[in-house]
Amino acid sequence: MKPLIALALLPALAAAQTPHLSQTGGSTSGTTTWSIDAAPSELYGIVLSTTEASSQIFPGVFLDVALTDLALTFSLPGFVGTTDASGTASASIHLASPALAGLLISSQALTGPNFDAPSNLVRVTLADSGTFSASLHQPTLPIVGGAAISDAQGNIVFAGGSGPLAQRFLTDREEFENAGITFGTGLLAQATGLADGRVLFTGGFDLAGKPTADSAVYDPISETTLSISMGKKRAGHQASLMADGRVLITGGFSDLSVDLAAILADPLQALAIFQSLLNSTEFFNPATDTFSSGPNMLEARALHSSTAMANGQVLVAGGMSLIPIVSIPTISSTAYTYDPLLGIFGLPSFFSGPRLMHSAVLQSDGSVLMAGGLSIDLADFITSGDLTKIKVGTLDDIQRYTAGFFGGSFSGVGTMAESRAAAGMALTSSGDVLITGGLHMALSADLTALDFGLTASSDLYTQGSGSVATGSMANPRIFPVLVNLPDGSLMVIGGGPLDAEIYQP
Repeated sequence: MKPLIALALLPALAAAQTPHLSQTGGSTSGTTTWSIDAAPSELYGIVLSTTEASSQIFPGVFLDVALTDLALTFSLPGFVGTTDASGTASASIHLASPALAGLLISSQALTGPNFDAPSNLVRVTLADSGTFSASLHQPTLPIVGGAAISDAQGNIVFAGGSGPLAQRFLTDREEFENAGITFGTGLLAQATGLADGRVLFTGGFDLAGKPTADSAVYDPISETTLSISMGKKRAGHQASLMADGRVLITGGFSDLSVDLAAILADPLQALAIFQSLLNSTEFFNPATDTFSSGPNMLEARALHSSTAMANGQVLVAGGMSLIPIVSIPTISSTAYTYDPLLGIFGLPSFFSGPRLMHSAVLQSDGSVLMAGGLSIDLADFITSGDLTKIKVGTLDDIQRYTAGFFGGSFSGVGTMAESRAAAGMALTSSGDVLITGGLHMALSADLTALDFGLTASSDLYTQGSGSVATGSMANPRIFPVLVNLPDGSLMVIGGGPLDAEIYQP
């Protein structure tokens, strides 16, 4: 009996519930799984195809995929069956052929008893593990930064990085669409996804090139933006979503005016930029959409990292800083944790190698991984006023912070294949950490030779095993945005190139 006839003869007992289809995996050396969410104990079929076309499967019932590969539905185990008592079912294919890289598989599901309500269309482009490939479709406008948050349907909303236009990435279809008008962030601003699905924008440079207190909250559901203001002007600050739903905003510059004439007359005047560093903090409360003052940090800082931890605390580390009491400019090698129960920053923890513009991410075991960064040694310059005494370079080491009862501690856990600062960093679906892009820099002692460039290379860190080089992006990126997608892959966007790339773990 032909497959279409077999489906048509199934009994029509009740009106069908429109099923939802999702997919995970996509590696040419792993397992790709399709999952259905439908009515309990309902017959289903998942149709796979390498071609998309409007296809009539029953009178008045059309699919978006061609039926040329329909035999796969009936020959592959699990692609025809009955949903369980909760209305779910899944089917998998194990792939083991690099030759399949780049193959687009489109799919839809039908469920009984009437098979008259096809599911959403799902696309997956197969890729080799450990490689980057271009997204099937690209943003309508370049996305250079901002925030990325998941909506209730598992799609990704990008806001703040395309000027006043927000964009939504439809993860099932690998397509972008407009998501309304919002707040365009400036340089050295922060965009933070809130627990309620909205996005908070804070500070950065205004149109006059000065740090601003301007802030806004964007709601991707209503596509509306609420303009508000912080207590202080900030650029180069950090903002972290805490476990209680509030956002902790730390440090930054209050001013970045540069007097070139004064610096030419006296190079030490270049250090005046450190005097605009802030040690103040603020909280944003999404319940009231208001800011309030927080406790001061012992050290003023900017271009640092701020990582919310599983224990509710926030780790603030590195950056440009001032040595407390004496206010001597320095690059910080200290970290402090903010404890929301006590309302204070604790005792300092020290890591190896002062740094700014480094990357940090929370790992699944509760520790914080911190990688790379830019190192600037000012000690000899401060004592001599001689610009040639400044030592500049990027770092290749990886530090791990582990919280403790009386404060946490750092330990070195490996090195990257290439030194980098301003890199993207994210936890993968397998629990590893991807570190990608950024810049590398080395300045000779006499200031006559500068090794500087952006990089497309990547490292993959595995807890207990260290870091190894993994695939490279198509183009170099600085401060790229990394986003976990529902299928287990990672999207990399912004940082220079206009396109979006997807990393297959």
